[in-house]
Amino acid sequence: MAKLLITHSKLQRSWRKIFFRLVLSFAAVLLSLSLQAQEEEEPALRTRSSIIDDTTKQIYGPTTSRVFYEENIFLNRWNTFPIDTVIRDFHRFSFINRFNNLYQDLGNIGTSARKIYDEVPSIIGVSSGFTTYDLYWDVNAPRYYNTRSPYSNLNVILGGSGRSLTNVTYARNINPRWNFGFHYNGIFSDKQIQRQGKGDRNARSESYDVFMSYHSKDSAYTVLGSFRRMYHRVFEYGGVKTGSSYLLDDLFKNNAQPWLTSAESNVLSRNYHLFHQYKIGEALQVYHQVDSDRRRYQFKDNYSAEPYKEFFDAIVVDSATTDDQTKFNTIRNEIGIKGNLLKLFYNGYVALRNYDMQYKYFNQEDFYLPTKGSEFYVGGRMALQLDSLIEVRGLLESMLDNRYRVEGAIDTKWFTASIKRSVSSPTFLQQAYRGSHDVWQNFFNEVESNELKGNLKVKTDWLGLYPGIRFTTFKNFIFFKKGDFGVDQTVLPVQSTGFQTLALPELALRITPVKNTTLSGQVIYSKILENADNAIQLPEFFVNAQLAYANIWFHGNFDFQVGLDFHWKSAYYAYGYDPVIQQFHTQQDFKSPAFPLADVFLNAKIIRGRIFLKYSNLFKVFNGYGDVPTPFYPGVVNVFNFGFDWSFYD
Repeated sequence: MAKLLITHSKLQRSWRKIFFRLVLSFAAVLLSLSLQAQEEEEPALRTRSSIIDDTTKQIYGPTTSRVFYEENIFLNRWNTFPIDTVIRDFHRFSFINRFNNLYQDLGNIGTSARKIYDEVPSIIGVSSGFTTYDLYWDVNAPRYYNTRSPYSNLNVILGGSGRSLTNVTYARNINPRWNFGFHYNGIFSDKQIQRQGKGDRNARSESYDVFMSYHSKDSAYTVLGSFRRMYHRVFEYGGVKTGSSYLLDDLFKNNAQPWLTSAESNVLSRNYHLFHQYKIGEALQVYHQVDSDRRRYQFKDNYSAEPYKEFFDAIVVDSATTDDQTKFNTIRNEIGIKGNLLKLFYNGYVALRNYDMQYKYFNQEDFYLPTKGSEFYVGGRMALQLDSLIEVRGLLESMLDNRYRVEGAIDTKWFTASIKRSVSSPTFLQQAYRGSHDVWQNFFNEVESNELKGNLKVKTDWLGLYPGIRFTTFKNFIFFKKGDFGVDQTVLPVQSTGFQTLALPELALRITPVKNTTLSGQVIYSKILENADNAIQLPEFFVNAQLAYANIWFHGNFDFQVGLDFHWKSAYYAYGYDPVIQQFHTQQDFKSPAFPLADVFLNAKIIRGRIFLKYSNLFKVFNGYGDVPTPFYPGVVNVFNFGFDWSFYD
């Protein structure tokens, strides 16, 4: 057995060497072609230099370098967009702010996060169940470029209390039809509790992607490809340690004590993606898409450094250290046809998805479900553009058994509406798990989810009004719950025996009371009509608002926006967090306060650079406590933040 492990390890290393050699060879070819293209263009540039003075006039800029997305190519909408240089809301650098505060995290950038409002799942087959770091993976999905000149961008955020973000992008055309580039993203967040100094991290994440796009001279053949990798680490502290009686102020004191001092959660994600299509005509294209996705989830800790008997509720694997690990690998191949028939876009496909789930401590033979297998899908999409004001879209996917999903939507000048329904598999984590502190095996049924949503649109020169409502229902809903189960474990997955029915009316508005001044906002009211087993916990009211003034001064050389952001939600029993299994769970012990968050900001653009200045959490200055998004996890206190973004086009 040892020899087999050694041989397997050697094979892994040899494959890595081969892979890196291929990458280096590919880079060398690209560099050679790039130099050759520059040499071929050089005489023409010399000829023009006698007529045009390139030193006094910028030829290239945000409008000559274009961005496009795979979704548009798939839908036969060959739209390209200029490089983003907009300063509006440039100051919203944290992931929670970027998504309008619709996520709950652990109070710091890079920590576990979940959507506040549960949605219909998009995956109907098997999945790992580890999703709390997906936000940081999904937000960096690759974009593709068509640049007439080399394009590079540097984006650096220096947040207060040792929180920083770094983004670097580079892209260039080998020729007018072939582009390649890379993107790097770094998250570096210091601890907010018992920070020992600069660089004492709470979260550290580094990810990169390499991407390429190519189309033939007549655009009959198009190929898009990318490789992405992310290693995301969070040094868990388990929340603030409190006694039987405590005040919210205690969570924010300088001497607040963490539960854990040597624990770490991490996820390693890798994805290989390829999409290519051949155009027979406007009415028919053939395409193939493959995604190879590999994930590894770990939780590590050293018992000798922790008061583990107080924090951990059970000991399942007795060892001096915790080293839990789960791997989930999938490869999905999709082949289909698509095309345009007058105003109708149609698509039909078949897909084969292979999966492999590997538990470190769980005996796979004891699991009643196969942890390795294949799934077969059939499906289709459509989009009907009736005119410039009305579009109808639809999607249907089935696994030819009980599991399927169907979606439909209509967008008009006056309203939008959508409907979704899915029957999906429970996740592997919900069905079975065995680690250092947890063990269970369940026989859960498929989950049924439904959503009906609609919004009206009222627009005038000074007013935008968007009232709407969303109805969501769940059957066989699965959630993690904290409670007394008659065993040592206090957090376990539970399948509801009834229904959950939610009505979420909302109002979004945008008002321009005077020139260059805008008041915008969003209010969501949560009405839980049915909630079997108290499976869902929501704030009754959710509010976002912004008051901003924007203008351009100094003959168009100073574009700026200054204003105030506001967010508030009513007090509620927010989901607790179990770092060992990286899961949020329902609880009835701690009610997160209704604390208002207010940020003052200035965004500006000078030449081709953008900057922002932001003072976060203004009201914390006047209070002993602040926002507590997750029980016993205090949010960031009032701090000053700065960031800049600069693009180069040559």
